[in-house]
Amino acid sequence: MAETKHILVLANSVRDGKHCVAGKFAAPIEGAKFKIGQKWIRLADPRDPEGAVLGQTTVLAGGRSVRPLHIIKVALEGCCDDPNHPEDGRFDPNQRWEYVAAVSTDVLAQTIDKPGQLWHEGSDDKAVPAGYVSRMGPQAATLYLIKAPEDAVFTFWKEQNRFENRIDTKRRMTFTYSGQSQEFSVTDPSFTARHRIFDRATGSLQSLRFTDRETYFCLSLTKLSAKFSRKHYKICATIFQK
Repeated sequence: MAETKHILVLANSVRDGKHCVAGKFAAPIEGAKFKIGQKWIRLADPRDPEGAVLGQTTVLAGGRSVRPLHIIKVALEGCCDDPNHPEDGRFDPNQRWEYVAAVSTDVLAQTIDKPGQLWHEGSDDKAVPAGYVSRMGPQAATLYLIKAPEDAVFTFWKEQNRFENRIDTKRRMTFTYSGQSQEFSVTDPSFTARHRIFDRATGSLQSLRFTDRETYFCLSLTKLSAKFSRKHYKICATIFQK
């Protein structure tokens, strides 16, 4: 039986035309306020083999689309019990998600994660191999919200797709965390639109830095799949700029 829960949305990113919607559980308190917990959930559609969310599902009752910093109500059916993606939880696809409220970016400082280190193994800055997450033990996680490191740089450029006859706009975030170099693909559609990345991209590398404002990143690992060579690739799903 499905159980209705409130969720603070921290990511609604798009990759290959499908959505990844994730956030932290929220509990209503006095008035119209909410207490944001530290427990993550990544919403998994039981109709999709990878649990990806269809775009139409992210359109809430009343026609409003899900955005980061929305609090929504979702009917949850249970945990997916995937040790490689422990935050995944199935939702009831027959019950439409509901908009409840919107909160300001002030909430981010109160709910950030502070991992001792981010995902990394070997010489690959942009992915970790199968088995990595389960080896993390009780603290296994594939989602974090962190404050942007001071050396964070967003880069973008156009490049020929190696597998299909098209030109892709590549978007990357690089920074150092606990002395380790990190590289993330950026899948935040709002950030891309806000900075007109697709319009501005050329064959030459361009970059943006984040020294002029307080910035937070919602970071994620992809699900294991044959398409991605049985690796978890690193994703920067949301870039919050105050």
